[in-house]
Amino acid sequence: MVGYCLWLIVTVCADGAITVIRGGQMFDTATGRMVPVGAIVIEGEVITAIVPAGEKFVPPAGAQVLAAEGKYLIPGLIDGHVHLVHVLNSLQITADELMPLFLANGITTLRDVGDEIVAQKLLVKYAEAHPTTAPRVIMGSLLIDSNPPYHQFISWPLTDPAKVPAFVADMSAWGVQTFKIYVGTGRPVAQAVIREAHQRGKWVTAHLAWNYRAQDAVEDGIDSLEHIDSVYSFMLPPETPRWPPPAERAGMKGKALADLQRQILEIRARVDFDQPAPLALVDALVRKQVAVNPTLVVYRNWMLLRDLPAIHEHPDLQKIPARLREGWRRTAAANPLDPTTQELRRQQFARLQELTARLYHAGVELLVGTDTPVQFCPPGFALHQEMELLVESGLPPAAVLIAATRNNARAINQTAELGSIAVGKRADLVLLAADPLADIRNTRKIDRVVHGGQVCDPAVLLSLVPTQ
Repeated sequence: MVGYCLWLIVTVCADGAITVIRGGQMFDTATGRMVPVGAIVIEGEVITAIVPAGEKFVPPAGAQVLAAEGKYLIPGLIDGHVHLVHVLNSLQITADELMPLFLANGITTLRDVGDEIVAQKLLVKYAEAHPTTAPRVIMGSLLIDSNPPYHQFISWPLTDPAKVPAFVADMSAWGVQTFKIYVGTGRPVAQAVIREAHQRGKWVTAHLAWNYRAQDAVEDGIDSLEHIDSVYSFMLPPETPRWPPPAERAGMKGKALADLQRQILEIRARVDFDQPAPLALVDALVRKQVAVNPTLVVYRNWMLLRDLPAIHEHPDLQKIPARLREGWRRTAAANPLDPTTQELRRQQFARLQELTARLYHAGVELLVGTDTPVQFCPPGFALHQEMELLVESGLPPAAVLIAATRNNARAINQTAELGSIAVGKRADLVLLAADPLADIRNTRKIDRVVHGGQVCDPAVLLSLVPTQ
């Protein structure tokens, strides 16, 4: 809604309390532009008024006023791909150590896309009870996989479509909003999941690899694909060797596996996106309105380039719990990359970025997610890295902001409440010291975060995290 002007923003710190942010400009997700505003009034958790710039406005008596002259407001960011229980449990990271990192980085909502259900539900309740230190959490199902599953403790093996309705009903009763089809799932089970979940108004996404083609998932009505490789892998020529599942890799010797990886990397680097098969897949994604969540940051930081000092010694890593940082380094040391393939891996990441840009320019809706806390994807900070990588790939900053707010809100079925700054929506806002449309890195320059009407100081939030 163009015509909003940020003169004031009212933030609630308790029921009935009001906070006002005065001055500044607001990002309009409908137009992709900054709009000067006079005032935004928040009562309780909801934005109740937006006063145009230049209109006379007197803050209500007793309102908390935040000066925003020369600053910029964007909707609260949404990380559209996290696993809040997976990895963290093994390193004994607690919610009070983890959750402030997200809110300090302007992330007011998290979309979990595969985790242990009971612990995830407890985390939802923790977040609801601590809105000044934790973002809200939108639950995801256990990973729907073959038997044996790739990730044993956060998966549910399903090979019989007849068992899908009971699974979907059970997950829905726990509060799950996103169902995730994982790498080993076959098409009959996937089709049943899509059908049953859609009947309940749920979102269905997929991380694809071995048994379910992207072309089939798109035609079957999948809502989104997680990871750019869920698209890229299905553009490869037929002669490309398949990267084997874990059970097969266990029987391969180190050199054989290294040679296979090099062969695959060499073929992948030569994929021609202008061939009929890749073009047809992109066209289908657009035609069927399937969103793609590239998660470029996990490809760079973990899968492809974790051996670069710029990655494993990144300054963001000094701001997270020490146990998490050191746990990642132990995992990396136990899984070294072949240094002779580094240039091939760089080329592969560049091709992933190229495909991401091609999807955007073709009209595919993109989401923004990180896969945190996968190794070297620091909670909170990784979303800024992902947005920076998307701009580096060729997306305009405005498109990236829209993807991280409005598009991500659609993926959690929350567009009526989240994803933009508008009257009647939840008061989730990030006040920035510099214009993110001029430089996407300015999303890191956070002055204040407003979460459900609560005003949060990022410096205070970061001080809660044990970094030593």
